[in-house]
Parts: sequence; structure tokens; C-alpha cells
Amino acid sequence: MIKISVKGLAKFMTSSAVTQRKILRDYKYPDPEGKAQAIYYRESRDFITAFHKNGSDSNWLIERADNLAKLSRVVDGHTKTRLSHNARALREYSNHFGHKKFEILQNMKLELLFSDVIISIYPDLHIREKGQEKIVKLEFSSEQPNPQVIKIVSQAMFEAVSNSGLNLPSRNVLYIDVPRGTSHKGARVGARMRKEIEAACENIKAIWDSI
Repeated sequence: MIKISVKGLAKFMTSSAVTQRKILRDYKYPDPEGKAQAIYYRESRDFITAFHKNGSDSNWLIERADNLAKLSRVVDGHTKTRLSHNARALREYSNHFGHKKFEILQNMKLELLFSDVIISIYPDLHIREKGQEKIVKLEFSSEQPNPQVIKIVSQAMFEAVSNSGLNLPSRNVLYIDVPRGTSHKGARVGARMRKEIEAACENIKAIWDSI
């Protein structure tokens, strides 16, 4: 079986043929740098989860951001940059979503399977808000995400949720662009994007052995 993350799939689907092969090569022959990228915003995710779980005031996030910023000033290189970005992400989350009240539910791991390709999906938040169960993917990048990437990730999340037996409407499957304070809802079952995802997985399977 071939395994790829939902963000990896989205990147594959929005890249040139040459870049697509590089993406698949990185998944077929993973290195520590790739794993580090996957947890680049781990402090932000952990602090945001703790913030909602403890029902803290939004100033609590700012304090955590300030601590990360101070720490970034005494380290160098990649770690310095990463901590600085995490501090920025926490401030942006506090600014746009610090007023939100979420009940934190158990962590989830979701998967989709098309053409022997397993797409792994790890929601950043599994919550209940005003009685409504929701799953959330958080985007922290300072660069505005590609609208096509948003559609791919949102569709894959919704399909995986539906397959898992959770009867959630598409409006409860969210892709949140933290820096810009925007929230994108999942697509509907059977949407054209699902067919595009299936076709991409068939393409991945067809070229995998030649990587």
C-alpha cells in the first residue's frame, strides 16, 4: 500500500509532473527533514488545544506566544525561525479565534483509500461547539493557501469523516486559515473534487514503482 498525507496529496494535485515525482519520492524514501516539517507548528497546536481544554482567557495564548518569542531569541537557525513562526501563529489565533469556546473531544485519525493509496488525515481539533460536533484542520502558514488546496483538503476530510461513520454535515468539517481569520467548510458527498482525488490516486499508483 502507498501512504501519503492529505496535504501531500493536495500538493501533488497542484504541482507540475516533475514536482509530483519529487513529492512521491519524498514519501517513498522519507528523511528526518520531512518529518520535521510535519510537526513544524506542534507548539501552536498543543497550546491551542490546551487553551480550549482549560477554558483559558485569550491572554493565555499571548503569554505562550511571548514565551516562544523570548526562546527564539536565544537559539539560532531553523529552530529560531520555527519558534518565531509558532509565536506569530498563536497571536493570530488569539486575535481571530480567542473568543471561541470549544469542548475538546478525543483525537482522531482518519483515512481514505483509493487505488491502493492510503490518504492519512489528522484533524488538528475534534471539538463540540454549541452542541455541534466538528473536526478542524488549522492552516498556520503566513502565505495565503492555494484555493485548490483548500478544496482538496476539505473534500478529503469530509469523505473520510463520512466513511468513518460520523454523520457530520459538511458545514461541520472546517479548514481554518488562522492568519487571515477565515473558515472554509467541507464539500458535499459525490462532488467533482472527489473524482479528481480518485484520479490523482490512480496516477500515484501508476507511477509509484518508477520513482
